[in-house]
Amino acid sequence: MSDTLSGAVTDPGVLDAVLRRLDELESREAITGLMIDYMAATDAETDKGVKVARLFTEDGEWESVGPHGNPGWAAKGREALIKKFDRNVERMPFSAHFVTNPSIDVAGDVARGRFMYFQACTYRGKQALWIAGKYDNDFRRVDGRWLISHMRVHNLFTTPFDQGWVKVPHTDTP
Repeated sequence: MSDTLSGAVTDPGVLDAVLRRLDELESREAITGLMIDYMAATDAETDKGVKVARLFTEDGEWESVGPHGNPGWAAKGREALIKKFDRNVERMPFSAHFVTNPSIDVAGDVARGRFMYFQACTYRGKQALWIAGKYDNDFRRVDGRWLISHMRVHNLFTTPFDQGWVKVPHTDTP
């Protein structure tokens, strides 16, 4: 190893910078994995509420925003999240979520992530829907584990699969 390289490795400033970069990269991967776990939890056939709530901080918040948002669906705290997502089992007995386009900014033990999502689902057991939207989320590292602290779901469209989003830009799903 050259003297320059060995000196850089032992320089505390260089080592700290490398460790910060490594933590940021690992954090981004953990947050991406957390969002994948969220998608799997929302598609679960049993214990959906518990599976979703464990991915949030104790005071975690889920909020529907935007022109097609449903403010009455907001939930804050794990108990409220369990109730909200257990309600979805009857409303949408089948769903398949896909998350894409991650953009994650990490600052120590907090982060912000933006993602796109696409979902195929069955509404009330009789209507096939396409749903697409964006997530704008806050994350917090708690005891070394990344969790969702505030999820903002911006629905772009909910439409019958056989009609599409041009013909039916949004179908309410109370």
